[in-house]
Amino acid sequence: MGWIGGALALVVLGVVVARAIEAQRGPGLSAWHKAVLPVLSIAELDATDWAGWLADEERAFAAVRRDVTEALPAEDRVPANRFFAGSPIHTPRFATDWYRSFVMEPEGMPIGVAVLLHGLTDAPFSMRHLAMQYRDAGFLAIALRVPGHGTVPAGLTDTNREQWMAARWR
Repeated sequence: MGWIGGALALVVLGVVVARAIEAQRGPGLSAWHKAVLPVLSIAELDATDWAGWLADEERAFAAVRRDVTEALPAEDRVPANRFFAGSPIHTPRFATDWYRSFVMEPEGMPIGVAVLLHGLTDAPFSMRHLAMQYRDAGFLAIALRVPGHGTVPAGLTDTNREQWMAARWR
């Protein structure tokens, strides 16, 4: 490895240790970083239908309201915080909350179905324009909010790939 490799390893180790110390001295986590929401188990996902899925989604968003939005300290009640009820970007204020699962129906009989899944750490809002294109082309467009997504960042701490795979159109 030689002295250059050893020196490089020491520099990298020093950077990692310095960054870890700096991270520990930063501000504490906010409510949206700590609120772990209940998610249906794989067995519960397998046993539920669309109505059950939407009911569970409502429970998750109710928990966000209770544990995050209503519990925000004064310093976090600012317009730039999407969890603040008075924020112009607080999605429950919109006519449609695109963070939730949704269905877009075409005029007349559908010619097919398009099931749209958002990406990792995303939410159904990213599928909105694509769903509109499918709907306008005559398809029933369904955008599913994958478990743990679209609520709070901490929502992903208690979900796994198996739950994401089990979440499917019923």
